[in-house]
Amino acid sequence: MSQLQLLGLFSLVLHLLCPCLGNPFTDRCVDKTFCTNSLEEYHAQLINLPNRINERSVAPWNYVEKVDLDRMPQVIFEAECLSSHSCRGVDSAFSLESIPITLKMPVLRRNPRCATFSLEFEPINIACICATSRNG
Repeated sequence: MSQLQLLGLFSLVLHLLCPCLGNPFTDRCVDKTFCTNSLEEYHAQLINLPNRINERSVAPWNYVEKVDLDRMPQVIFEAECLSSHSCRGVDSAFSLESIPITLKMPVLRRNPRCATFSLEFEPINIACICATSRNG
């Protein structure tokens, strides 16, 4: 057996023993304590907005609680635009609409193939803005 075949066989056995090692970075297993503090700091920065900015905006939104018991953090508050067709108090010759701003947030997800978590980037709506319509 050549060295290349032996290396391929070794890689296959290693992948069967711990499939996490053979997957891309976003599916890599990590220890929960490795990232939890960093993720908590990151999420705290996202929710540290001016007082009631979601109600004062011309494109107002509510926060909706999203719970996922296999994710760290288990609870994320996501913005939901109150209207998708208009912007409050704005007169314009252009067709305006309220659209969500989405951010890819790092989260830890329980990995069924490992005893640990995997790092993933989950799209989360963080606010709504008033923008010209794509149609108008």
